[in-house]
Amino acid sequence: MKLIRSICVSIVFFAAGASLVSADSGSGIIGTQSSNRYRIVEASKAEPGLMVYSNVAEYNWRAVRKGFMKKYPWIKLETIDLGPAKVFERYYSENAINARTADLIVTGAPDGWRRFAARGELVSYQSPNENGLPEWSMPLKGLYTISVDPMLIVYNKILLGDVVPYSLKDIVDISSKNVKKYQEKITTYNAAKHSFAYDVHWAASAFLGDKAGVLQNALGSVARTESGGALMVEKITTGEYSIGYYVSGIHVFLRMKQTGRAKVLGWNLIADGTPVFSRNMGITKAARSPGSAMLLMEYILSPEGQVAVGKGGLTPYATNDAERMPSQNDFLTYQDIVAQIGEENVIHVKYDPAAAAGRDAYLARWRQAFRLNK
Repeated sequence: MKLIRSICVSIVFFAAGASLVSADSGSGIIGTQSSNRYRIVEASKAEPGLMVYSNVAEYNWRAVRKGFMKKYPWIKLETIDLGPAKVFERYYSENAINARTADLIVTGAPDGWRRFAARGELVSYQSPNENGLPEWSMPLKGLYTISVDPMLIVYNKILLGDVVPYSLKDIVDISSKNVKKYQEKITTYNAAKHSFAYDVHWAASAFLGDKAGVLQNALGSVARTESGGALMVEKITTGEYSIGYYVSGIHVFLRMKQTGRAKVLGWNLIADGTPVFSRNMGITKAARSPGSAMLLMEYILSPEGQVAVGKGGLTPYATNDAERMPSQNDFLTYQDIVAQIGEENVIHVKYDPAAAAGRDAYLARWRQAFRLNK
């Protein structure tokens, strides 16, 4: 049954305007040209709706959904919010029994994407919007970036008063002056809980080099960890925590627009190194609506789609063409991050073989620093 479905999917891709099906890949290599766009659009009209598995909440999809549905009103777009790793697990389980599953996956999970591609489940689709995209935004063939979400310092303005932390060093300085006051009033992601948190901490430590251990021990001695960014933001708002660091911007930006939130919360990029986590998207081998998936990817990578991404609380990224993605006043872009802290202080969280090989040793040190071995 899988072989039959693979052949059927390849036929659909070809009918939608793909060039050829690769002899060494059951998923097919898609070389879509603008002249074939009409056929892709027409193919999408006969498809059973578009299924997207992501680690992006429904409210983050709203602006993208609105813009996409305006262009393609016949496509029924369904987005299911799952964890970074669960998007793959659910796909594998459903695909194994030939059940309806994701046409497009959107998630930030470098190691998960590598395994997905190695299993032949990532379609090597070439987007017509590829020209001008930065190289780091295309980590694998067929894999593109929807957003680059920065890890922030978030703090309670009321509790800190005139004190504003701009760096990890600032947080250490603030807490060391009054350890009793800040004991367990600082928070960050628990690196031992899931791969997203681990990848962020690992990338930051690799960037900081010799400074990493000192900062980690100092912060770990007063911090209490959490497994989710939304929870950290809410607990900082209520005063349970005074400061959070490496808090994903996706949980911050839209909340800052809520009435009264900005009076309590403040946030900053991290001057001594801001991790940015690329949220990637790819078409699946088991897609039953490949044409619709191509069109959504095309829309997201367009200037209009990137603006919608920003309005949804994610961070759109600039391309090599400055005219393509202008900075907006109501949301942060990758260009803004570079302008504020310099490209040399941007930490791209990406697949690193050393991170997988050194996981156990790193987490042992990390747990000790954060007093989690007790």
